[in-house]
Amino acid sequence: MEFFGFWLICSVATAIVASSKGRSTFGWLILGFLFSFIALILVAVLPSQKVAPRDPNAPTPDTHVRCPDCREFVYKDARKCKHCGIALVPNA
Repeated sequence: MEFFGFWLICSVATAIVASSKGRSTFGWLILGFLFSFIALILVAVLPSQKVAPRDPNAPTPDTHVRCPDCREFVYKDARKCKHCGIALVPNA
């Protein structure tokens, strides 16, 4: 009876860890039922599949252009590149 309890706890723990890493909860629950402790170890060492949130200040084609001299991103309406100091002609 203790083995069944351990097996069930490992299965649920596998599903919880998988869910926290952005993986299929149900799929890993089934794998947890089939392979118990091995599946728990496997899902624990796998990398997360969650996508990092996008930086709202990241350059986009709507807000930035590349400097013609140093090729760094600068604001479209900038008069001078903040990286190399070259004078820029703002796009109208």
